[in-house]
Amino acid sequence: TPRGLIFQEHARALLHQLENLLHELNGEPGELRGALRLGVIPVLNVLLVPQLLGAFVADHPAISVTVEEISSTEIETALEEGRMDVGLGVLTRHSPNLRYERLCTDQFALIVAQNHPWANRRVIDFPKLHQQRLLQLPDSFVMRRMSDEICRKHQVRPHMIAEINAIETLLRSLGPSQAAALMPKIALRGRENLKLRAIRLHGKNLGLDIGLLRLSDSAANTAVAAFTSLAKATVPKLVKR
Repeated sequence: TPRGLIFQEHARALLHQLENLLHELNGEPGELRGALRLGVIPVLNVLLVPQLLGAFVADHPAISVTVEEISSTEIETALEEGRMDVGLGVLTRHSPNLRYERLCTDQFALIVAQNHPWANRRVIDFPKLHQQRLLQLPDSFVMRRMSDEICRKHQVRPHMIAEINAIETLLRSLGPSQAAALMPKIALRGRENLKLRAIRLHGKNLGLDIGLLRLSDSAANTAVAAFTSLAKATVPKLVKR
């Protein structure tokens, strides 16, 4: 029943908090123990996770960490169901049960390979994307739904030649398909070996917020608090490099 599902979600979250509390009580004084389940969207994984994970496990060796690469929508659902503790993703601010904390902002750009006809352009007016060949993520991704909304507001209908649900594969397919992708510029950070370009778009409402997602009442989870503090101090520096 719906009530049973709600009870199950809250019970799962409470049991996880109790498990972390017992770990901490059995540990050395001042040493954080327990588990941290982190969800991160694919576009941020390469740029952020290696540095954050390295710093976190060095500071808190007694906390076991699980990292899962999933979409922002799936992160929100997993947090509410108690299957995840904290997420790094696009901030939709859709759920009243979650706390959204912005770490940085970015803008949608046109991602192209070196062989694309527009590869040497510095700026493109958004209406020029009408009927242009695009590779896109499925609409289960927040970024796809956001890009669709931007296209509607500009009365643009691109020619989608394929949907690919893996960002790395999508980006590697841009050259062979001579297509473009509509994604945040941050998608290319940590992927310089792909030799792609992010061309600035001239249009309206192209920005998006990126940051932390967690349950509103997650303050009692010391592992989440420790990771949140680290992310706030580290992510803005990584993005500005």
